Amino acid sequence: MKTYRFGVLGAGNMGTAIAEGAVRAGLFAPAQALLFNRSEEKRAAHAAKGYAVTGDFTAVYRECETVLLAVKPQNFDEILPALAACGGEKPLVVSIAAGVTFSKLEAALGADAAIIRVMPNTPLMLGEGAAQLVKNAAATDEQLASVRALFDTMGVTVVFEEENMLNEVIPYAGSAPAYIYAFADGMVRSAAAHGVGADDALTLFCQTMIGSAKMLLRREKTPAELINAVRSPGGTTVEAMKVLEARGLCDILAEACDRCIERAYELGK
Repeated sequence: MKTYRFGVLGAGNMGTAIAEGAVRAGLFAPAQALLFNRSEEKRAAHAAKGYAVTGDFTAVYRECETVLLAVKPQNFDEILPALAACGGEKPLVVSIAAGVTFSKLEAALGADAAIIRVMPNTPLMLGEGAAQLVKNAAATDEQLASVRALFDTMGVTVVFEEENMLNEVIPYAGSAPAYIYAFADGMVRSAAAHGVGADDALTLFCQTMIGSAKMLLRREKTPAELINAVRSPGGTTVEAMKVLEARGLCDILAEACDRCIERAYELGK
């Protein structure tokens, strides 16, 4: 029998946010979660919040019912052989590493290892994330439901049947915050050139993004229809849209998304 309900192998920003989100949702108490971090200072900070901590990442795999693999993809070649050498009952493995495939995980941990891959994005840390999930053959529908319930407490979730869809969807959720931040940065820079303070510009733009997203989520109109509702003939918006269309905004975004997907597949080789 395992000692802990939940374990985080790599309790950095994202791994810690997931554990804390689950605790806030009442899924388990801090003392029922074992967090691994190489930093003694960070382990002490977690312990101060009531979490069990360890500097031995194999302890998380041995002692927890569910293990969140939250280390960087490049570290998997180091950790997987050590985890494979652990004896005893295998935990449910939840991996949030981009590009680390079931094939690679199963080659080390065994085809009988129950594994669920999840692609979250950073707004999860505020409870406003978007996560995509897929399970391997060894994982049960009940295990998938339990992991989905965990991530549902931190935003919205989508389940896919095919693993490759985690690569295909990554530009539209996992990487998308960076594009939005880049757009916001450009808007703030433009505002400054016209005498609008950065704080005021960011406040106005962020609220506009929130409201626009809510209008999109109502599904009453398509994005194109919503654009036309703002783009009055002879008005100000139409002039801005002429520039975006002339510069090929949609083509730029398509190219960026294609490259993002290509890189996701490269990481899996």
